[in-house]
Amino acid sequence: MEHELEVEQPMKSGVLRAINFDILSTSDAAKISAKVIGVANEVTDPALGLPNALGKCLTCGVQDVKYCGVTDKAARHSIKDAKECEGHFGLIDLPYTIINPFFLSEVAQILNKVCPGCKCARKNRIKIASSTSGQHELEHCKHCDTKFKDYPPMKFKVSSRNIFKRTAIVAEVNGKLVEKYGLASDFWDIIPRDGQTEGCSVSVEYSKTPEDVESKQRVLSHAQVHSILQEVDPRILDAYLRRKNSIFLNCVLLTPNCHRIVEFRQDMLFDERNGLYKKLVDFRGTANDLSMRVLDCTKLTKLRVARNQASQDPISTACGLKFLKELIIGKRTDHAFRLVVVGDPKVHLSELGVPCHVAEDLQVSEQLTSRNEQRLTEICGVGILKNGRVVVRRDGEVVRITALEKLRKGDTVYRPVADGDVVLINRPPSIHPHSLIALTVKVLPMSSVLSVNPLICSPLRGDFDGDCLHGFVPQSLESRVELRELVSLENQLTDVQSGKNLLSLSHDSLTAAHLLLEDGILLDCFDMQQLSMFCNPAQLPLPAITKPCAWTGKQLFSMFLPGDFDYQFRSNGVTISQGEVLSSNGSTWIGDGPHGNLFQSIIKHCGGEALKFLDSAQDALCEWLTMRGLSISLLDLYLSDDSVTRKNMIDEISCGLKEVEMLSSISQILVEDNQDFLIGRHQEAAKTIFSQQMKKKTVGNSQASISSFKREFRDVQNLFYIYANKENSLLAMLKAGSKGNLLKAVQHSMCLGLQHASITMGFQIPYNLSSTGWNVPQHSSGPYVPCAVVKNSFLVGLNPLEGFVHSLTTRESSFSGNADVSGILTRNLMFFLRDLYVGYDGTVRNAYGNHVVQFSYSKEAPDVLGGHPVGSLAACALSEAAYSALDQPVSILESSPLMNLKKVLESGGRRSSGEKTASLYLSKKLRKYAYGFEYGALEVKRHLERVLFSDIVSTVMICFSPGTCRDSGSPWICHFHIKKDIANKRRLTTQTIANVLRVHSTTTYAKQKIELPKLQIRCNDCSDSDMRKIETDLCITASFVEALKDSSAECDALRDIVMPFLLGTVVKGFSAFKKVDILWKDGSKRSHGELYLRVFMSENCVRTTFWHLILDSCLQITDMIDWESSHPDDIHDLSLAFGVDVAWEVFLNGLSSAVSDVGKHILPEHLALAADCLSSTGEFVALNAKGLSDQRKAHSVSAPFSQASYKSPGIAFIKAAKAGLVDELRGSAEALSWGKVPSIGTGFEFDVLYSGEGHKPAEPTNVYSLLSMHSLLMKQNPVVSPIETNEISIKSHSQLPRKYDDIDRERRADMLRKSISKAFSIDDIQKLSHSLCNILKSYRVNDQLNESDKSVVMKALHLHPKRDKKIGAGAQEVKVGCDEKFGSRCFMVVRSDGTTEDFSYHKCVHHALELIAPNKAKTYQSRWIKGDNLPVMMDEGSIHVEP
Repeated sequence: MEHELEVEQPMKSGVLRAINFDILSTSDAAKISAKVIGVANEVTDPALGLPNALGKCLTCGVQDVKYCGVTDKAARHSIKDAKECEGHFGLIDLPYTIINPFFLSEVAQILNKVCPGCKCARKNRIKIASSTSGQHELEHCKHCDTKFKDYPPMKFKVSSRNIFKRTAIVAEVNGKLVEKYGLASDFWDIIPRDGQTEGCSVSVEYSKTPEDVESKQRVLSHAQVHSILQEVDPRILDAYLRRKNSIFLNCVLLTPNCHRIVEFRQDMLFDERNGLYKKLVDFRGTANDLSMRVLDCTKLTKLRVARNQASQDPISTACGLKFLKELIIGKRTDHAFRLVVVGDPKVHLSELGVPCHVAEDLQVSEQLTSRNEQRLTEICGVGILKNGRVVVRRDGEVVRITALEKLRKGDTVYRPVADGDVVLINRPPSIHPHSLIALTVKVLPMSSVLSVNPLICSPLRGDFDGDCLHGFVPQSLESRVELRELVSLENQLTDVQSGKNLLSLSHDSLTAAHLLLEDGILLDCFDMQQLSMFCNPAQLPLPAITKPCAWTGKQLFSMFLPGDFDYQFRSNGVTISQGEVLSSNGSTWIGDGPHGNLFQSIIKHCGGEALKFLDSAQDALCEWLTMRGLSISLLDLYLSDDSVTRKNMIDEISCGLKEVEMLSSISQILVEDNQDFLIGRHQEAAKTIFSQQMKKKTVGNSQASISSFKREFRDVQNLFYIYANKENSLLAMLKAGSKGNLLKAVQHSMCLGLQHASITMGFQIPYNLSSTGWNVPQHSSGPYVPCAVVKNSFLVGLNPLEGFVHSLTTRESSFSGNADVSGILTRNLMFFLRDLYVGYDGTVRNAYGNHVVQFSYSKEAPDVLGGHPVGSLAACALSEAAYSALDQPVSILESSPLMNLKKVLESGGRRSSGEKTASLYLSKKLRKYAYGFEYGALEVKRHLERVLFSDIVSTVMICFSPGTCRDSGSPWICHFHIKKDIANKRRLTTQTIANVLRVHSTTTYAKQKIELPKLQIRCNDCSDSDMRKIETDLCITASFVEALKDSSAECDALRDIVMPFLLGTVVKGFSAFKKVDILWKDGSKRSHGELYLRVFMSENCVRTTFWHLILDSCLQITDMIDWESSHPDDIHDLSLAFGVDVAWEVFLNGLSSAVSDVGKHILPEHLALAADCLSSTGEFVALNAKGLSDQRKAHSVSAPFSQASYKSPGIAFIKAAKAGLVDELRGSAEALSWGKVPSIGTGFEFDVLYSGEGHKPAEPTNVYSLLSMHSLLMKQNPVVSPIETNEISIKSHSQLPRKYDDIDRERRADMLRKSISKAFSIDDIQKLSHSLCNILKSYRVNDQLNESDKSVVMKALHLHPKRDKKIGAGAQEVKVGCDEKFGSRCFMVVRSDGTTEDFSYHKCVHHALELIAPNKAKTYQSRWIKGDNLPVMMDEGSIHVEP
C-alpha cells in the first residue's frame, strides 16, 4: 500500500458531461493517426506505442525500463513510465473507395426510393419537389412509366451471405414479371460500367440456370453504386443520411499495439486482427473483395465476439458485455477484504470481528487535527519504527515522513484499522439493500476469519457453512458519515421490502426464550443475580414467591424490555404492560410471524435503541440455556420411552395411513378420465374404479392423489405433538421455530409417508413395496410419476425397496434448467427501475428525461425525502422474490412459482406466435340453482370448445362397393366409424354430424374452387359385412356423387383430399377455441373461491381478434357469464378491450399473486411502482432490451451507453454513431462508470429558483392591526385575576363606538383564525389529539404530568373556548383526574391559588378545528362531544363564548 502511494502517477482530472457518438470521418482519422501504414511489417510499428520489439514508443518517446537496458535506479526514475503511453493509431489507405459496411442497408433504402433510370424520386415513395428538367426526364423514362411492361421495377437489397458476405448491393427484378413480359435488351444499361467487373463472374446460388440469374439479378460494385448516388437528388440523401460523406470509406484506422497484444514474453503474440490488418495492407483484388476484408476487420473488435459458425449473423448476435464491464463499469479498490465468516454471540450486533493481522494491512485515511494529534502521532511513530517512514498526503501530493517532527496539521495520515472504525460489509449476491451493512470494527486475536453476531444472518442471507463476507474500508469523511447515517444496523432495522423487522431472536436464543416463558419456570436468587448482569438496568424485580425467593421466567424476560413498553397479541394471549409480561401463550409472538412480532413493536416504540434489547436478551438467554442445558438424543426421536405407548403410536399411524390412502384414492375420481362415473354413464365403473386407480399412476391421477395425501397426512403429523413429552428437546425447537420442521421430525420418528418424484419416468413403482408387488408386470406404458407410501421411519430403518424408493424420489428435479431466470429478471428489473426517484414535489420520476412515473409514491410513506431511490428498492424486492423461488424445485405436478413470476413480468411483450388465453367467470345468478356453477361451467365448455370430427372417429376405411352405387355414383365409399360413448358425451347425433359435414364441404368447395365432384355424405349402417360386427359404433359414409373416369385417381382423391378435409371439420363449438379448461381459483379469507374457465386460442384464430370472437361466440350464453370479471389474459388485449387502467390492475393483481406463491411479502408500493414503470408510455412494454428501447424512444430519451451496457454494445454504439446521438449520462450506473456522483440519494440535485424581482421594501404597518394584535396577545396570556380581566374587557369594549363594534370583532376573529392556521395545520391538530389521548391513558388518576407532557397539554388548553375561566389565577401543575359527572378521565389544572379545574381536551381540539376547518369540526363534534357536554360554539366572525 505504501509503495503504491509513493509511486503514485499524476492523473488529469475533469468532469465528463456527455458522450457524443458519431462516425469517424477521413479527416478526423488522419488527425488522430500517428503513422500511415504502407507495408505489412508496419502493422506492429514502434510508432503505434508499447509493447514493441524496441521497447520504446517512437511517437511520444516513452520507454519500457524492463527492455531499455538501463540498470541505474536514478536513470530509471528519469525515464517516463510505460503507463504514460496509451498507444497510438495508425492509418491504412484503401486502394478503392468502398461503401461503409455499416451503411449498406441505408444505401439500399435510398436506391429503392429513386428510379434507377432518371434518378428521380419514385412515385408515392418520397415527397421531393421536382424541377422542370426532372419532369421532362420523367416523361421519357421507361423505368418510371408503367406502360412499358418489359421494364419491371428494379429492387435493391444487401447481398446474401454467399455473395461477398453481405458487403455488396444486389439489383433484381420480379421473376414472374420477367417470365410473363420479358426484359428489354437495354434494361441493365442504366447501371454504369465498372472495369473491375468486366469479364469476372459472380457465383450465385439460384434454382434457375445461370442465364436466367444473369437476366434477373446483378451484383453491383461499389464504384457503380457510387456513380448512381452521385446523380441522386441531395435532398433525398439528406432525408436518410446525417452525414453524406460517411457512407463511403477511403481509409481504415489501425488500433494501437496494446489493443492487439495477447501474450508479451520473449516473442510477442498478437491476436487474429493483426493478420487481417496485414492482409488489408497487401490487398490485391476488386472493391467488393476489399469490402469483405474491411468487414472482417471491423467484426473482430473487443465489443464483439469473433466468428460464430452456429449463428446466422455474427455481428448481430455478438456482444462484448464482458469487455465493457471489465474496462469501464467494473471498479477496483485496494481498501477491501474478503474472508470466511463465523458466528460469535459475544460480538455485539453492530460489530464486526476482524483478525488483528488483517486490521494492520487495511489502511484508513484520517486528517491530522488538534483533537487526534496525540493518537495519530503515536501511530505514525510505530510506523516509522517498523518501516523507517510513513506516507501522508499533503496539499494533494504524497510525502514521505521519516521523523514525527515533520508532521503538520492538515496532513492526511494512513493508519491501520482500529476499534470503532466503520466498514461496509456484504455477502454476494447483494440482491436486496439490507445485504449492505455498516458495522464497527472490533480487532480480535484471531486468524483468517471474520466474526459476526449470529442474529444478523437474516439480512445477509447467509450462514456459517463457509460463506464469505466482502468488506470495504471508507476513506473519506463524507463516506463514513453516509455509512453511519444510511446503512448502519440501527438505521435499517425495518425491511424496506416487506415492512417487517429485519432482526429478531433466532437459533439458541429463540429456543431459550420459548423454554423460559413456559409455565412453571422458576429461578432462584443466584440465577437471577447471575443473569441480571446481562440486563440493563440490572435492578431485580420483586420475587413472585417470597419464601423461598423465586422469580418466574416471565419476570426475567421482562427485564429485557423497555420500562414504558406496552404490547398485546390477542391470538396468543400476550399482554405486556409497562415492560412487564403479564400473560403469554407460546413463543410465536417473539420470532418472525406473519402478523407482526415483539421486536417489530419494540422498533416502533424506541427505534434504533431496540438493538440494546436484542443484545441483552441474547446474552442472558444463551447464558440461561447454558445453565439449564439442552441436547438432542435418541430418546427425543423415540418420543416415548414406554414400549406400550410407542406401540399404540405405531398402530395409530398405520390406521391413519390406511385412511389417508383411501381418501387419496377417492380424490382421483375427480380426474377427467372418470367424469363418466360422476354423471352416471357407466354403472360398472363403481366396481372397478378403486382397483384401476391403484394401478394407474399417470400425471393427472398422481397430481390429484399426491395433493390429497399431503392434505390428509397432516392429521398423522399431529400425532408427534400428542406422543412427545414436554421435556423433548426436538419438540421445544420445533415449537420455538428455531430449527427444523415438523415433516422432517415425523420422518425420523414416525414414518416417511408418501414419497413421490417431481419428474416423470418410464416405469412405475408398485403401490405395495414388497417383492410380490414389485414382480407384478406393468399393464400399460408410461410416462409415470413414481410414488409410494413408506410406512417405516429412519429410526426403525428402511428395507431395500423403501430405501430405493426414497433415494429415487428425493432426487428432485433441480432448477438447472431455470437457474439463469432469476439473474435475468434481476438484471432486467434493475435496468428499468434503478433510475426512478422521488422528486421534491412528491412525484416519482425517471432520471432519463425527468418524466413522471407516479404522481404520488405511497400513502403509507408520505415522509419520503427527495431523491429517495424507490426504483432500486422495488427492483431489489422483486429480485429477492425471484431468487427465493429457486428454493422451490421445479415439479411436473405443480406450476413453478419462478416461471409464474417471469410470465407476469414479461407479459407486456408483443408476441407474434404462441397461444393466447382468456378467463371467463360465471355469473352470480347461477348461485340460486343447486350445483349451478358446476353445470354452468360444463355448459359453457360444451358451447365454446371445438370438437373435431377426428376426435370422435375411431376408424376410417375406404371400401370398394360396386353393388351399392346407384346410377353413375362412385363405387369407392369412405367409412367413418363414430365412437358412440364420446358422441353421447358431447351430445352429438350422427344426423347432426352429417349435416355439419355437408355444409362445411359445400361452402369450402365454393370458396376454394376445388375441381372435384360433389360429396354425398350419409349416416347409416355399414354396408360391409365385417363392419356389422361392431354394434357399438355408428357410421358415416362419404362418396362422390359422380364417379371419375380413373378409378384409382378417385381412390387417391378420397384418401389424400376428402379424408383429411372431413377429419379436420369442426362438428361442434368454434374453430377459434382449441380447448376450454374448468379451473378453480382460491379466494381470500372472506370468500371460498370460485370456478372459472380458461379458453385457449387455436392455431386458426387471428391473434388480434381473439377476444372479440369470444364475445361474439358467447351471445347465446351471455347470461351465464360474469362479463365484469371476465377478461383476456394477454395484457395488450386487456388494455384494448377495457383500457390501460384495468390492464394495470390485472397486472398488479397477477404480480401480487405470483409473489405470494413464492412465499415472500413485498410492500404494495414496490409492486405498484413496477407496474407503473412498465406502463409509463400508456401501454405495457416487455421486460427486456427491446422493451427498454421502445420505452425510451417513446419518451424521446437517448441513452446509448445504457443500452450498450444492457445488450450488444457493439451494435448499440454503431446505431448511436449513425444517428449522431448524445448521451448525457443521466443514469446512476453511467455516473458511477464515468466517475460522477449519481443524481439520486445523497447526490440528488435540486434547483434554487430566483424570481428576479429584487428586494422590495416592506409595506407600512397598520397601527390598528398592531393594537388589535397586542390586545389579543394580552388576552391569551392571563396575568391578572379573573375579576380584573372581566373589568378590563368591559372597559375596553365600552370605549369603542357601537358602530365599529362588529368590525372590531370580525377583525380580531379573523386575526385569531389566521394566527391559529399559521401555527397549526389539520395534521398538527390530529397529531395533537393523538398525543393528548396517549398522555391521558399513560398516567394513573391523580398523577402529575412531567414537563414535556405538561407543555403539550398547556398548548392545547390555550385552544379551549373557555381558557380564561379554566386557567383562572394561573396554571401551576396539570394532572390526570376523573370527571365527577360522567366518570371518565380528564385533565385537571392545579391553579396557583390551590384550586383545581377540569377540562376536556376534545373541546380544545374542536375549537381549533372550528377556526381552521369548520367541516371537520362538525364531524368531530358529532363523534366526541355529545349531550350536556356540548359547549356553546361561537358564531362565525365572533370570538366571544358564553361562560
